[in-house]
Amino acid sequence: MAEDAVKRAAEMLLSGARMVREPCPYCGGVRVMRAGHAFCSSCGAEPEAGRAAPPADPGSPEERLSALAARLASERDEGARRAILAEISAITARISGSSGS
Repeated sequence: MAEDAVKRAAEMLLSGARMVREPCPYCGGVRVMRAGHAFCSSCGAEPEAGRAAPPADPGSPEERLSALAARLASERDEGARRAILAEISAITARISGSSGS
């Protein structure tokens, strides 16, 4: 499933979709959006398809970074690796920004 989801997300990006900053509410993966339709490149979740989102508690930034590092270690697709690195970058920027107060 994960490989199919990555391929579909890549196809969506090539046809004009964009990556969104908010992680997937189901697995924390990178999502792409086109015409208001979100799709997770990790688990294939499509919330608009009638699946209710879980409670919005993504965990601590440290837990999120740990999960992303594990995904990065096992990911072979260069595009997916770049997306994971971008998400890691965004989290570390938020951490740096909030600790500088």
